[in-house]
Amino acid sequence: MKKVISVFLIAFLTISMTGCVKNHPQDTVESYLNAIKSGELGNLDEYLLEGKEKNEEHEFILKDEFEQAMINAYSKLEYEILSTEIEGDNAKVETKIKSPDLGSAMEDTIMEVIPKLLEDAFNEAFNENAEDNFDEEATQKEIEETFINKINKDKLPMAENTVKIKLVKKDKEWLIDLDKEFSNALSGDLEKSLDGLDNIE
Repeated sequence: MKKVISVFLIAFLTISMTGCVKNHPQDTVESYLNAIKSGELGNLDEYLLEGKEKNEEHEFILKDEFEQAMINAYSKLEYEILSTEIEGDNAKVETKIKSPDLGSAMEDTIMEVIPKLLEDAFNEAFNENAEDNFDEEATQKEIEETFINKINKDKLPMAENTVKIKLVKKDKEWLIDLDKEFSNALSGDLEKSLDGLDNIE
C-alpha cells in the first residue's frame, strides 16, 4: 500500500509544463510550482536535477481519474518565496508552501481500507482456498478510489510548510534537487505519513 501511494506522488511530481529552465534559482522554483498549480502537463523533468531517474514504473488502474484529481487539488497551491542563498553552483530558495493535505487524505484512506485488508489476510490464513478468492486488482482499485475521493473534496484541507529548496547549477541552468523535505512540503506532509507505513506492504 505504501508503494502504491508513494508512486502516486512521484508520478505527479514529475509531470509539468514544458519550457526553458531560468538562469536564477528563484525563477526555476517559481516555474516549477506555477506549472504544478496551473495543471499544464508536459515535461517538468526539465526543472529537476534527476529528471525521470527518480520516477518508478507503476500500472495505475485509475490513472486518468487520479491525474485529474491531483490537478484539481493543486490548483489551490499557494507559495511565497522568502529568501535565496547562492554559493557557487549550489543554491537554497526558502519557500513557504501551502499545499493540499495529502498526508491526512492518505491516513484517512488507510483507516478505511485496512479493515478490509486485515479481513482478507485473516481469510487467507485460515482458508485453504483464500488465494483463489483474493482479488489483488480489486484491492488496488479500492485503494485508488478511496484516495481519489479524499483529494477530490471541494474543501480539501491544506498544509503549510516552510522549506529550503535545494538547487544545483548544471550546464548554466539551475535545477531542483527534489529531496524528501521538499516533497513532504509539496505533498502536504504525505512523506511523514508514508514513514509510518514501513511495516505495511
